[in-house]
Amino acid sequence: MGVNPREYDPTELRSLAGIAEPEVRSTATVKKSLTAEESVRAQQFKELLALRTKKAADGLERPYLRTIPDTDLGRRLLYDWVEFLTLVGGHAEARTALRYYKQLGWITPAIQHTISGEVGSLPEPVHARSFEIGDHRLSLLYIATLASLS
Repeated sequence: MGVNPREYDPTELRSLAGIAEPEVRSTATVKKSLTAEESVRAQQFKELLALRTKKAADGLERPYLRTIPDTDLGRRLLYDWVEFLTLVGGHAEARTALRYYKQLGWITPAIQHTISGEVGSLPEPVHARSFEIGDHRLSLLYIATLASLS
């Protein structure tokens, strides 16, 4: 009959060897470090929450984005958002995302139409992918920021 070391009780073996029990650290106190992307997404979520809280006090209603701000900052932010949508999903996925945002009541049909036209003005990316939840959250941050400038 062979002896299987896996069947031994570790506590009994430590006791026989005169070794103290190892200190058990709670996993609740160990803080997981975030990757760079997770850190950026967490910061974006905090900003979105702050904007949403401010707008809730002001009586925010859907659609959140009804007009595009007619300022340099508003136009720049809109361009950044269109660029983001296009770089992530390409023309087709960006337009699909805009339809989705209209269905959710984040943007008006007029905003969807305007931004869909802007999407076509940018070159198609080499590596497009489907939108993930973090991408939609970032879009909502763009929408909330643009709405706060209106």
